[in-house]
Amino acid sequence: MVEVGRRVHSYCGSVYLAVFLEGASQERADRTAARVACSHLLGELREDLVDFERIIATQERLNQDYENMGRWLADPGISPVDSVGAAMLRIGSDNPTLFARRASWNTMISGGQLADVDAPTLVLQLGQLYETIYTRIDYNSRLYDEDLIATLRPLSAIRWGDLEDQPLTTNRTEIERLADSLKRIHITWNLFYRDLLVRYEDDVRDAIAAVEVFLGDEADRD
Repeated sequence: MVEVGRRVHSYCGSVYLAVFLEGASQERADRTAARVACSHLLGELREDLVDFERIIATQERLNQDYENMGRWLADPGISPVDSVGAAMLRIGSDNPTLFARRASWNTMISGGQLADVDAPTLVLQLGQLYETIYTRIDYNSRLYDEDLIATLRPLSAIRWGDLEDQPLTTNRTEIERLADSLKRIHITWNLFYRDLLVRYEDDVRDAIAAVEVFLGDEADRD
């Protein structure tokens, strides 16, 4: 009986060890998958940062276009025709807005991989970035695009088909409407939106640095 008991005890111990090792192996696999997902997310964050820098710089240049247009429209008779046309083309057509990349973040959420990221502070930081900051930027980007199109395209003061030679109508009332519309867009969107991106640009940099630290720590642990 003693021998049988020993065998049963040994068998149970072996089963427990096998289950433990299988669980540990699955945990390592899940952690590795989460690390790979974080690597993909890091690449997207770096691309987002490039977009932040590019769009902020473009909005800065557009700020100058808005200011020039305000001055030119105050006395359209002496406005430089080619400059007016070029400025209107940039304001109306070359006005990029930011929509951050979310593929990796959405994949991590749907796959339950955030639970395998053994860094609660990082998860909270990323959640704040994607669910609050990026959501706010996306919302304002969409409104900026919609308002710009809805405001400028119907204005008869702009001769979109002849921007190089005769960008503006001679109707003073329509030119005043254009000036008022550009001033509103300038203040409501161009300046506000530029400042919005500047305000959150460092949050993206901080997230990049935090993910880099996490991946470095995970590599050292392995």
